Amino acid sequence: MAVCGYGKILDVDLSSGKIVKRQIEPQFARKFLGGMGFSCKILYDEVGADVDPFSSENVIIFANGPLTGTRAPCSGRTEITTRSALTGNIGSGNTGGLWGTTLKRAGFDVILVRGQAKRPVYLWINDDIVEIRDAGHIWGKDTGPTSDFLSQESGISLHPKISVLAIGPAGENLVRYACPLNDYHHVPGRCGAGAVMGAKRLKAIAVRGTGAISIAKPKEFQEAAREARERLMTAQKVTSMLSGVLPDLRKELLERGCLPAKNFQTGVLPRWVETRGLDIAQKYVTKNVGTCYACPRSCFQEVEVSEGKYAGLKTSRGTAPGVVLDWGAKLAIDNLPAIWKCKELCQQFGMDYASTAGCIAFATELFQRGIITRMDTDGLELRWGDEDVIIQMVHKIAFRDGFGDILAEGSSRAANMIGRGAKQYVMTTKGIEMMSDDPRSCSRGWAFGDLTNPKGGDNVKCTHFHADRYNPNWWIDQFDMFEDVKAEVYKMSPKEVSSTWEGKALMCKWFEDLYSALNGLGLCFFPSGFDLALGPTHFSKLLSACTGLDTTPQDIMRMGERIFTLLKAYAVRQGLTRKDDTLPDRFFNDPLPEGPAKGAVLSKDTISQLLDEYYELRGWDKSLGVPTREKLIEIGLQDIADGLLELGRLSGK
Repeated sequence: MAVCGYGKILDVDLSSGKIVKRQIEPQFARKFLGGMGFSCKILYDEVGADVDPFSSENVIIFANGPLTGTRAPCSGRTEITTRSALTGNIGSGNTGGLWGTTLKRAGFDVILVRGQAKRPVYLWINDDIVEIRDAGHIWGKDTGPTSDFLSQESGISLHPKISVLAIGPAGENLVRYACPLNDYHHVPGRCGAGAVMGAKRLKAIAVRGTGAISIAKPKEFQEAAREARERLMTAQKVTSMLSGVLPDLRKELLERGCLPAKNFQTGVLPRWVETRGLDIAQKYVTKNVGTCYACPRSCFQEVEVSEGKYAGLKTSRGTAPGVVLDWGAKLAIDNLPAIWKCKELCQQFGMDYASTAGCIAFATELFQRGIITRMDTDGLELRWGDEDVIIQMVHKIAFRDGFGDILAEGSSRAANMIGRGAKQYVMTTKGIEMMSDDPRSCSRGWAFGDLTNPKGGDNVKCTHFHADRYNPNWWIDQFDMFEDVKAEVYKMSPKEVSSTWEGKALMCKWFEDLYSALNGLGLCFFPSGFDLALGPTHFSKLLSACTGLDTTPQDIMRMGERIFTLLKAYAVRQGLTRKDDTLPDRFFNDPLPEGPAKGAVLSKDTISQLLDEYYELRGWDKSLGVPTREKLIEIGLQDIADGLLELGRLSGK
């Protein structure tokens, strides 16, 4: 029986060529919601702890939520999940654009890809028609030309046009942090799905969908969507973010001394704002491109370079701070066009730009310290800020050329291959290169998520938010947060929130559960985490009207807890415990050497106490840092509890 708001599951076996379509069971939908919930549960059931990520036994799951493609604001999201080729742990990333909406309009919410093709192929979906087609003629092409070619090859010029998700040369060459790119601008980062697609010889998935999305209560849904959109626009207006451009966080991070500069060696850089600030970036803005479906935020501002050696370069999200932190700070590049060139290459080749920058920064510090020399790096002198050499290294990684072949393995594996003490300069959590701010001096809520994210490498699944940044125009009384949680999280004065660890364990848990629900629903987290506009009250109204199943705000948070615990359970089965909820030694042992946060260092005792509080709030075993059997059963995961107990991964009866 079909459930309103949900499409079918498309099960594709590339080894046999068998394609199966089936309905999503109502009980499964109610329990795991969609998106990240569906994909994490399917991966857990399909891929055991002994499966090589590059083997035919690994699977990739592309999963929409029930709200994907609807008129709910910011509803263009899709979760992509696989066993990560970089870590062997769960890899789950989220992407926007139009691809997920197009897939839903074709009648599908989940694509489960298994097996391994004998030769390069792509998947063609035209509403209910699904074919596995030869991709030999596009193998080797960059992501953009692949999308162009498949759009032309489809022979469809009428509206709606097709949407393409594709890998580039990095995925084909099994760069362990390769990622697919969809709709030219959108990437499910931090999951390594591009490498797994390459191992399966799956070049792309091209989709055309013309159908309608079923809504159980159209009038109620339209009203809930209108209310949510108005709330979001109000929040953006009062926080001076109506244009969708974030405040210049780069300046704020410099003032805190928490830039990830030179592989996290220092928190400041000279002429940081003068050469890489938002005011400089906005001079290159031309238009908004690649905006996600039903999104009023316009995050994807295009920048274009019209002169100099990068003339003609165009890329999206040029005003966003992330790429500037990863390339402008980690590698000390002081030229915005060069930074954007690095991003453009990563998108063309299909590589996670945070891991690419992190690996090159790791190698550059090794070169700085004399651990490696030109004899190791194919004659290249790795120096901070040398954009020409850095760009050469991006190419070498994508094509596994020379020293790039080592860095294509990720910095943890590369350190083991290099030896000579290289391991201490690896800046990863749970095997994934860290992104963004230095945790020694950044806001406390932001930093804690790097520890607790089960898949590692970032805080995007939890504390990537502005919830501890004081804004007098839009603050605590406006948040859609349960009052008892709000009272505990914000019991200090507003201006103290970002500088204290107090309340951060509960803050982290709240947003982990909320973001997990959002990733299940098919919604972007920006309206909830950055704009602080939407919460479980709005999402329960939208889901209830969409599916016809009454859902309370408390139900939303319980579903989010279940989904987040699924993410954690996969890591637990892989053997990750409390000892893995940590950061590189540098942040505990090496005080920041200069700047406004000079002398800042993390305390292992403080972090340990905070983890105790966090595990207790979650009802987990504090000594192991994992869910108890009793907790798993309480949230409806008894099958997982029984399996983990049998493997000796849990305490409890």
